[in-house]
Amino acid sequence: MIETVTEQVQVQPAQISSTGEIQSLPIYRTETRQKIVSPRVDNWFETPCTSALTPDVIATLQRALEARGFYGGAISSQLDDATRSAMRAYQVSTAGPDSPVLALTTARSLGVIAVHIPGVDTKIEG
Repeated sequence: MIETVTEQVQVQPAQISSTGEIQSLPIYRTETRQKIVSPRVDNWFETPCTSALTPDVIATLQRALEARGFYGGAISSQLDDATRSAMRAYQVSTAGPDSPVLALTTARSLGVIAVHIPGVDTKIEG
C-alpha cells in the first residue's frame, strides 16, 4: 500500500542572538512524496473453478456466511460486492487469504464445495 505524504521540512533554523532574541524565523518548505505504508505480499491460494460457482453454490455460500454472522444481505445467488466482502472477512478471521476471491479451503470449510477423501469413491451410479 502506498500513500502520499506531505510534510514541512526545515530548510534553515531560526537565528537567535546571544541575548536570546529571535533574529529571523526558521524557514520551511513543503515536500510531498510517496511512502510505502505496507510492503507487497504475494497471496497465492487455490480457488474453485469458475464453472463450479453456480447460482446454487453461491446461494449456499451466502447462507453459510450468514449462519456464521458474516453476511446480512439477501440470498441472491449472485457473487456481488456484499458477498465478496463477507467472504473476505470470513477468510481473514479464519487465517485464510485476505482476498475477496473464494479460496478452495474456505469453500470446503464452509461445506460449499465437496471435500475429496482419498480412497472413497464419490461417483454416483444411476
